This record gives sequence, C-alpha cells and structure tokens, in this order.
Amino acid sequence: MLYCKILFLFFLFLRVNSEEPHCSKYDFEEKVLEKMVRIEFQMERMKSEIEQSVKVVENKKTEVDATLKNVDQQLEDYSNNIEKLEALGTKISDTLTAKQHELEKDIDEKIAKLENKTLETLQAKIQELQALKDEAVTPTVAFKARLNTNSAAPAGHTFVFSTVLFNEGDAYSSRTGKFTATTSGTYLFTVVFCVFSSKGLTIGIMVDGNKYTVASFYGDGNHGCSTADTVAVLTAGQIIWVQASSGSSSGVVIAQDGIRWNTFSGTLIHK
Repeated sequence: MLYCKILFLFFLFLRVNSEEPHCSKYDFEEKVLEKMVRIEFQMERMKSEIEQSVKVVENKKTEVDATLKNVDQQLEDYSNNIEKLEALGTKISDTLTAKQHELEKDIDEKIAKLENKTLETLQAKIQELQALKDEAVTPTVAFKARLNTNSAAPAGHTFVFSTVLFNEGDAYSSRTGKFTATTSGTYLFTVVFCVFSSKGLTIGIMVDGNKYTVASFYGDGNHGCSTADTVAVLTAGQIIWVQASSGSSSGVVIAQDGIRWNTFSGTLIHK
C-alpha cells in the first residue's frame, strides 16, 4: 500500500512540473490530493512508529512477564524451601524430643540400677555388720533355780531345781532340771548345796551324760552350805544337768528352808 502511494506521488510530481498552466482545476485537485497523500503518508509513518512502539511495549511486556514469571518461580521455590525448612525443623525437633526422652529414660534406668546396686550393697554391708554385731555381742543367756524341799540324794539322781528365779533365753527346763545350750560359747555354771550335819554328798555336773566336773559337800554342825562351779565350752544343743554321784537314798541329805537355798545357775560369759 505504501509503495503504491509513493508511486502516485512520483507521477503527481511529474505532472506538476509539466507545461500545464498553474491554478487549473487539475492543479487544485492535485494539491488537495497531494496533501491527502502526505497526511496519509504521515499517518502511515505514525502508524508504523506506533506499531514499533507497540512492539517495543509488547517486548517489554514479554520481558516483564518473563521477569514476573521468574519472580513467581523464585517465590514458589522460596516457599517450597521454607516448607522444607519447616518440615526439617519439625523433624529435628521431633528427633531431639525423642532423643531427650530416650536420654531421660536411659538416665532413669541407670539411676534405678545404681539405686538398686547401692541398696544391695548397703543391705550386704548391713548384713555384714549385723553378723559382726552378732559375733561381737554376747546374747543374754542366764538362769538360776532352786530346790523346794529337803531331799535324799541317791546315786545317779538328777536334781530338778523346780523353782525358777530367772531364765533369760529360756534354756533351762524346770521340769527336767536340765539346761540346753542355745548358743555356742563359754558358760559358767554354779551349784550350791546345803547338807545336814554329819552328812555327805558328791555330785557331778554332767554334759551330754558325761561328767564335766565333780564336787563333794559335807555337813558341819550348822548344816553348812558349800558352792562348786565350773567353766564349760559348749556348742549349741549340748545339755547340762546336776547329778548325784554318791549320797543317801534312805535319809534326807539336803537341807532346804528359808535360810538355806540349794541352787543351780548358769550364764553365757562369751560367745
């Protein structure tokens, strides 16, 4: 189209420079047409410039759109990265919490084991100390008993001191007159007999049926009382009693009244 207009202007120029007289009808029309062509040419040029400007704007718009798209992509990437970081932070927090719980559980278990071990050690030490205490402390084992009446004393007779004055440890039997050692150790046994005037009595302190010691008692003019004792090393379970070795089976030999007591006593002196 623009080419045709240029060609038209060229021919118009040739006619203007021909021999036709000026100010003719054709001259006016040509001038009007020339102005119109020039205006149209300028409009075409302006349209071309506008189209170029539009293209430039469109190119700029495309660049802006691309930039915006790039920015949107970057924002999306940032958002994804933030989500990943948040997820990683949550995972790290959960892991730390789990590790903390495991550590607390492990510490609690170790403390419990340490407490149990310490308690076991303390109990063992207490038992050791108790054993040492039991070995060091001598338990109270002691008794004293007396006869009730005057009596004869035939050979082989076991004296039953039926009136018990005290019996710590319950080792003496007032029914049998015998003492049973409840604890292994060293014991002291003592007998007191009051014999009528001109009478005699021999006794033995027996341990499991064997004489451990013997003693003789004689009555003077006042029905005298005499004492005999012995120290015996016994093991738990051994039995001790007083037995007549020689005496009288027909008459009374032993005097028992308010001022004369015939007694059998014993005590554990060392464990």
